[in-house]
Amino acid sequence: MIAAARIDTLMNRGWPAADSTELDGWVVRRNAGVTLRANSVLPKAAPFDLGKALDYVENLYAAHDIAPSFQVGPAAQPGDLDDRLAARGYEVRNPTLVMGAEVSDVLANLGEPDAPVNISAAPDDAWMDFWWAVDGRGGSAAQAAARQILNRARALYAVIPSGEPVKAIGRLALVDDWAGLYCLAVDPRHRRQGLAQAVIHGLLRQASTLGVGRVWLQVVESNAPARALYDRLGFRTVSRYHYRVKA
Repeated sequence: MIAAARIDTLMNRGWPAADSTELDGWVVRRNAGVTLRANSVLPKAAPFDLGKALDYVENLYAAHDIAPSFQVGPAAQPGDLDDRLAARGYEVRNPTLVMGAEVSDVLANLGEPDAPVNISAAPDDAWMDFWWAVDGRGGSAAQAAARQILNRARALYAVIPSGEPVKAIGRLALVDDWAGLYCLAVDPRHRRQGLAQAVIHGLLRQASTLGVGRVWLQVVESNAPARALYDRLGFRTVSRYHYRVKA
């Protein structure tokens, strides 16, 4: 459906870090330590001197009080990077599947939702506070850094209902003719009511009016309930990755 290197690029653009340093084929991302995705190396091409490149990454991250981390998937370079990192003391974190689908197929499988969904082009305070309460890590400074990640990319934001108290939210990053589903969260007191599906439907229906034809998402490999839902909606695994983090 799509090459692994291409999906890596889409994901990078959908969740952009504050600082990205090009290092001989690697993209070294930094965002004040907020989210592992925005504070890890995307190894797109093999550096000429792997040892020196690793030393540079480790020194740079140490200077910013960030644990040296790499996002390692099928397109990671060099091809033996995972083994080289393991030998250097890096541990595996968060094995993740990347799933993709045609927007029209997902909408057909969802059907019309019961709950009305409010769609906007930016996250308001209620959206941010709900997301951070469910999935955030850190205090107000970390939340502000996370909000800056969201605001760097074109995206749609869904919330149920319009106004407080919020029951469910989602974010859809818009990258070329693709969209990436992020930050899907439902209040535990309102789960199993179809709210996640309603959020997905609202986001994808709006995206389809903007010329978006395909959608990707990331799901932790061990999250069986979420994977079952995405399978039913027509998503299929197109890539995978894990992080290697310096112990």
